[in-house]
Amino acid sequence: MTAADGVPDNDLDNPADAEIAACLDLTAPRSFFLFAGAGSGKTRSLVKALDHVRQLYRETLRFQGQRVGVITFTNAACDEINRRLEFDRTIEVSTIHSFAWNLIGGLNHDIREWLQTNLAMEIAELEMLESKGRKGTKASAERISKIASKGKRLANLNTVRRFVYSPTGDNSGRDLSR
Repeated sequence: MTAADGVPDNDLDNPADAEIAACLDLTAPRSFFLFAGAGSGKTRSLVKALDHVRQLYRETLRFQGQRVGVITFTNAACDEINRRLEFDRTIEVSTIHSFAWNLIGGLNHDIREWLQTNLAMEIAELEMLESKGRKGTKASAERISKIASKGKRLANLNTVRRFVYSPTGDNSGRDLSR
């Protein structure tokens, strides 16, 4: 027999699935880390446990304005888990990076302040390396280019209205500058 996710049903994972489900008892929740090899059924076990949570606690969570958080390593894992859970808003699936960004996103003043300090420090370090290095080399040209690039970022930092996270690395846009 095959489950809806295409993985053959068997009882082999039942003890692990029960242990995960016990961790997700919202009256006494416990964190857990699921570690296993590729193709071993990690996603299936996780989705099975999250289905269990949805069946038992969906209405309570919605009433209290809460969600279950799932943090994964990759965007592909997020997409797959969300697809298998039919994009249920009760379960918030994110990567480590997007989860962290959700914690600090909107703290534009603090982000700008950190960037100003960090860019100035990186420029000073590159200038020190350039002063000690040989001129006219490929390494020197790279340092000079990085100094100019970081200097431009530092000079334009005050024109940025808000900072956004993009998993593709493309963090520019019309609405981000004044």
